[in-house]
Amino acid sequence: MMVYKQFIDADYTRLRKSLLKTKGGDVQKEFLRKTNNQSEFLSIFRDVGTQGNASPSLLTIPLSEPEFKHPPPDTEQTIYENWRTLPAGTACRSTFWAFLTTEHLKQNIIEPVFLAANGIYGGAERIDRALSDTTSKASKQVDDCVRTVLRRLGGLPEARGNRSVYVDCPFARAWWRERMVQQAADQDKLLTRRVRNALRQSQTHWEKLIDRIVFRNSTFGARNIRNAFILAWSKLVQDVSDEKHITANDLKRLCRRASAIQGTRELSVLPSEALVELMGELVATTTQTFRSE
Repeated sequence: MMVYKQFIDADYTRLRKSLLKTKGGDVQKEFLRKTNNQSEFLSIFRDVGTQGNASPSLLTIPLSEPEFKHPPPDTEQTIYENWRTLPAGTACRSTFWAFLTTEHLKQNIIEPVFLAANGIYGGAERIDRALSDTTSKASKQVDDCVRTVLRRLGGLPEARGNRSVYVDCPFARAWWRERMVQQAADQDKLLTRRVRNALRQSQTHWEKLIDRIVFRNSTFGARNIRNAFILAWSKLVQDVSDEKHITANDLKRLCRRASAIQGTRELSVLPSEALVELMGELVATTTQTFRSE
């Protein structure tokens, strides 16, 4: 049986917890210093064991820091195609993505400092600012930076639960997003473009979508319901976005309405065409609501 290589969960969890134990302490500062150097950073994982018998293929073209932090659509497609055969049960594990990210570090596809970047500063500058901070916020700056590195590496379940894998790790986020695109669009080029645009609307929208259709709502456990909803959402984004920005709360409202329908009838047994039509009616109603507000 083929099992993709990944870190041993107990070892990797122990490492994360040791790094989070003391906010702004010497352990965190040393971790950030090592993040500035490839070999020193990789040495951190020396005592983290691995398991599995299949090595995932790696990307071959180096990524810039912006490309890694927020991969453009073509890069996300490449990431998904590269690991298309990855089982979903493996793709939801922090242990797999953290191992895969370190493998890319070894091959210089990405650099360790990329992991520390946020929406304001590049990784190297952010680390320098955190380590040189002498204000009362110094400990928080260091801790926040460490947490960002761990989230980018493979997700940080201690802080955000398993959803962190889907939303915080760039490789994992790209894989899951493109997987949803492919499943919902079913090789239709026009639908693929529409769905991809909707799922990339913003990081906040993506987080809310993952939160609602993966973790909080049993309605979307069935793939056909999830696909129909995503198609409906993408249609709404296409029709309304030019007139009025659709917020994450609007997405939550759509999810609640879909759940209400599920409460009165079993949607999973409906043919795909009927589901798409039903969700289309939901979209039409929601669109009218947005325009009347």
